[in-house]
Amino acid sequence: MRVGKHWTYQVRAGFDRRVEPVRVIRSLPVDSVNGFELGGPLGQSRLAWKHGTLYADSAVNARFSPPIPLLIPGVEITKDVPRRVATWHGRVISLGKERPGSAVLTERTEKILVGTQKVQTILATVTLQIPGGKIELESWYQDGVGLVQQEQRTNGVRIVQLQLLDHGTE
Repeated sequence: MRVGKHWTYQVRAGFDRRVEPVRVIRSLPVDSVNGFELGGPLGQSRLAWKHGTLYADSAVNARFSPPIPLLIPGVEITKDVPRRVATWHGRVISLGKERPGSAVLTERTEKILVGTQKVQTILATVTLQIPGGKIELESWYQDGVGLVQQEQRTNGVRIVQLQLLDHGTE
């Protein structure tokens, strides 16, 4: 990631469908390492790589303490066999409420259609349990490109889906 880097995603939320840009806005500390703030019309997130793991200390509608793991590339994974690669316990701050939470990160490889081509990805699934609900974040990452697709489900209902349209430059 670099300041100025941008991507364009098609966003589907319910019946709403639109195209949204996401840009690396600035560098900043995240969990005592150099990280980045990403932003667009949907909101902002703060991410950092620490010891080979991608962490988020905030997402569009939540903050995490400590930061939550999203991806651990390089872990030996196989197609169609999700492998548990990390667990998380901490606090989730969302909509003005702070709650305890726990999460499991699983990963597997999967080929998906990006534009008109099938590409090899790592499907990283974060299953977050908080009092009163379960949030599942599925993120497909392509080597050399980054996030190519993402879906969030809350209590089994798909809330939002992002699909990469363009991974521009600075």
